[in-house]
Amino acid sequence: MKRLIIIPLTAALLSSCQPDLNEQLIGTWENTTLNVETNTAQGRDTTTYLSIENGGWEEALNIKPIVTTYLADGSFKSEYFGLDGKPVGTEEGTWKVRNDSLVLKSGGYDNVYKVTFKGKQARFVSYLDWDQDGVADDFYDGWQKKIGDDGY
Repeated sequence: MKRLIIIPLTAALLSSCQPDLNEQLIGTWENTTLNVETNTAQGRDTTTYLSIENGGWEEALNIKPIVTTYLADGSFKSEYFGLDGKPVGTEEGTWKVRNDSLVLKSGGYDNVYKVTFKGKQARFVSYLDWDQDGVADDFYDGWQKKIGDDGY
């Protein structure tokens, strides 16, 4: 009988000690690595890969790593910079947490990423419409590091 009381109480205490996903996401993040596998393009069955290792953004995409800021009010802003460091684009929208996932809404899309943390880094995994063929069948696996006033 005592075990039934202890187990739920222990589980509740452990879950209350874990950082809240909302709190962990708030701040500024910079993309480090990215792997994308697209399965179809323009209705044809194909498999293509995009793989960017840490430090390879400039060569692979001709831009600096993307910088995304998540604000406590539920808004986000992603900033894109050219190789010269000048802004080349922004994307803005809203974000929310649903269970262990991040839901981003911007420009007519809703993307859901399963998020896991390792220190000051986060992994974002999703199936989305990377190739913009109308089907969310492209596997996205990217890492970002938290930057800001902590020395990054």
